[in-house]
Amino acid sequence: MRTLDSIREEVAGLLAEGYALWENAGLPEIAVSEKYAISDALLAVYQGENAENLAALCQCFWLFRKLHCMTEDNPVYPTLLGDYFFSIFSKNLIPLDSVELNGEFARLLASDVLAPLGIDEYLKFIRGLPAVIGIRS
Repeated sequence: MRTLDSIREEVAGLLAEGYALWENAGLPEIAVSEKYAISDALLAVYQGENAENLAALCQCFWLFRKLHCMTEDNPVYPTLLGDYFFSIFSKNLIPLDSVELNGEFARLLASDVLAPLGIDEYLKFIRGLPAVIGIRS
């Protein structure tokens, strides 16, 4: 059985290229406390099959939205990097093969565009995902 630390290492590997791109883009540095906050919150409630994909896609969605909100001063790099994180989000959805999960994120995105979620609201959302897609911790 995989350990929490080994799953975290897998998540770090899935996010490494995006974080390297972020560092090289000249954008404000992402806080260390934020780099894995979302994925760690998901892993606190679920460590089963494909946990690394679910944790990474949750982190990527948050970063995608964060970057798209940073476009006022510099529209190019945050938009492109946000799109990159969205592609990684999408790539990590594939192994989960869940229509319910797709629907939850589609609804979240629709409401988030109108009124961006705060971190606490998003953390509450992701902590409920295992139940939405029918898996238990």
